[in-house]
Formats: sequence, structure tokens, C-alpha cells
Amino acid sequence: MAKITTAKEALAAVTEDGSALEHVPENLKTAEVCLAAVQENGGALEFVPEKLITAKFCLAAVHQNCWALEFVPENLRTAELCLAAVQEDGLPLEHVPENLRTAKLCLTVVQNRGDALEYVPKALRAQIAEEAGIAYDDEDDDDGDVEIKSEEEALAAV
Repeated sequence: MAKITTAKEALAAVTEDGSALEHVPENLKTAEVCLAAVQENGGALEFVPEKLITAKFCLAAVHQNCWALEFVPENLRTAELCLAAVQEDGLPLEHVPENLRTAKLCLTVVQNRGDALEYVPKALRAQIAEEAGIAYDDEDDDDGDVEIKSEEEALAAV
């Protein structure tokens, strides 16, 4: 890729390929350039300077690529934004904050993408699986590892 030296070159590059934002010098990463990048490739959100990231940028990014949710700062992951991300493909549910993984959201996701059940909070899995008509055995959640929470439990496990 040729070296980008002007705002015009930066805008042209990211309009063609949003991931080119990674190669745009920091001083040329304007709001206009960055928005154009995430509209072309939502994953370009990863390269947007933190000071420019807004709810508008994040929504544009997840509408273009639902997996961009991974690059949305935690404080901007709202219920609306997370719903927009998981409606396209349920697997980004893994990037939805735990407190936003409601029964309604999880059911919507699992009805469209059964394999997203693994990202449903354990306390909701059996209910969601039943409502979605998916076979589920809560023993599937036990990978054989024992969660040890105290020194006494550690000694008892030996």
C-alpha cells in the first residue's frame, strides 16, 4: 500500500477498503475518515482513535459487520447496539456484556442461531433451550473441571 500523506488520500483509501484505516497516520484520522472506514468495514473500528469513538461510529460499525461489537468500548455497548449486532449473526453474543444478556435477547439469538447457546448465561441456558426447541443437557456445561473457590476446597480436592 502506498504511503498515505493527505486527508484526501486517507478518505479515498478507506472508502475503497475500510481496513486501510490501520495504515492511515494518526494525524489524518479525522471523524470523516474514520466514519467512512467503519461504514465500509465495521472491523475498522479497531483502528479508530479512542477520542473519536462515539455511539454513532459503533452503530455504523456493527450494522456493517456484526463482529465489530468486539471493538466497541464497554461503556458504549448498550442494549440497542448489542441487539443490532446479534440480529445479523447470533455468535457476537459472546461480546455482549453479561448484564445485557437478557432472556428475551438470548432467546431471539438462539432461535436464529442454536450454536450461540454456549454464550447464554448458564442460569438461562435450560430455559432458553427449551423455549427455542433445542435439545440441551446441563451436564454438557460440565467440562470435568472443578471450580475451586477456597483453600479448604483445594485441599479437599487433592
